[in-house]
Amino acid sequence: MKTLLTNCRIVNPYGEIKFVENGSILIADGIIKEIGKIDFGVLADEVIDLKGKTVLPGMINAHAHLYSALAVGMPFPKGNPTNFTEILEQVWWILDRALDEESTKASFESGLLDHLRHGVTTVIDHHSSQNYVSGSLQLLADIAKQFGMNISSAFEMTDRNGIQTFQESLEENIRFHNTYEKSETVRPLIGLHASFTFSDESLQHIADKVKHLSNWGIHVHTAEDKVDQIDAKKRGYVSVIQRLDSLGLLNENSLVIHGIHFQPNDLEIVKESGAMLVHNPSSNANNRVGMTSSEIVETLKAGLGTDGMQGNMLAEAKEGTLIRSSHLAGGASSVNYAELLFKNNPDIATKLFNRKIGKLDPGYSADLAIFDYHPRTKFHAGNWIGHTLFGLDKPCDVMTGGQFRIRDYDFTEISEINILNNAQNQSTKLWKRMEALEGKK
Repeated sequence: MKTLLTNCRIVNPYGEIKFVENGSILIADGIIKEIGKIDFGVLADEVIDLKGKTVLPGMINAHAHLYSALAVGMPFPKGNPTNFTEILEQVWWILDRALDEESTKASFESGLLDHLRHGVTTVIDHHSSQNYVSGSLQLLADIAKQFGMNISSAFEMTDRNGIQTFQESLEENIRFHNTYEKSETVRPLIGLHASFTFSDESLQHIADKVKHLSNWGIHVHTAEDKVDQIDAKKRGYVSVIQRLDSLGLLNENSLVIHGIHFQPNDLEIVKESGAMLVHNPSSNANNRVGMTSSEIVETLKAGLGTDGMQGNMLAEAKEGTLIRSSHLAGGASSVNYAELLFKNNPDIATKLFNRKIGKLDPGYSADLAIFDYHPRTKFHAGNWIGHTLFGLDKPCDVMTGGQFRIRDYDFTEISEINILNNAQNQSTKLWKRMEALEGKK
């Protein structure tokens, strides 16, 4: 089946052909075959006139926490946390213990719905439901398949809930890896919470287990707050990164998240290992933990994630731009967040999934976000960033693997209203369980 999309504005910022007005896209077997200003009509089984709509590549969230999808609007903690550790203890470490199978399912469904609604077609997730471990990653893979989305996931291991939960979490990661190591649409990683929640013995045990796996990589928070580095130094290490590296846990498939408080040598260690950094500006601002330096972001070609804050990657790129600009003097150069989103994220996803994802180039997966956008100023190759970050809203159509998942703003294969109704029901129950857990270790 060959489908030809015609009469569209193609915005492919870091692709072979970067911008085409009134262009066409030829898709066959879920793959982009050609793009440009050529009439491919004689080659297509189906021709769809997009009537001047704007087409972007389906976007990628390089670090998500779908398990926190039901946190929107939840009550504030009673203890009024004053620092990052207290935020973890009074909010997120309660939420991940309160999740059961039904609320986890509702989180996955509503979280992926939010991503797809905003044109995000690939999600690299970091999951935690500490009292629902076994089978949780398989549940996510099944739901992502229903949505037609690419998913990477890992279960967040930690020592903080005891050895039995730690061991069960490790087994879940390994089982998921062995099930999906050859999948094209599901990419397993090995999930770790921040280094300060592990003993050396636990980290060494993880390293001993995963070194026998093929193509493994960890997904871990690093130096998000100073407490992580302070803990590493107390244990005799120079830094969190040096600790992970010395235990054999960093490699070219590893995702290291945040890096705000990297030490001077950390940048070189990450570069030499081939690990990939992901920057999460809105979450960092929300938690008041600082901001990853421009040097680190640019040198390591960091990806862009949301750390559970949202599923809207265009908003994340815009907010990152504004947050960083608020700290700069007039005329000072900033980070190009559009590059993180449209170049670095596709590079990360293509590397992890071992297939071409995130651009509108021949050979790439036909993942598209299509916007019915009527600009009030001229839209051209020289100002696409302004229109993309400050003009576009939700896409009217979203395609993954050459199939429409959203058409004329409606989901084609899932019931949005049922998912949202269930999420509201489950969130009410979840918040009550969280309230009961407040103050309990």
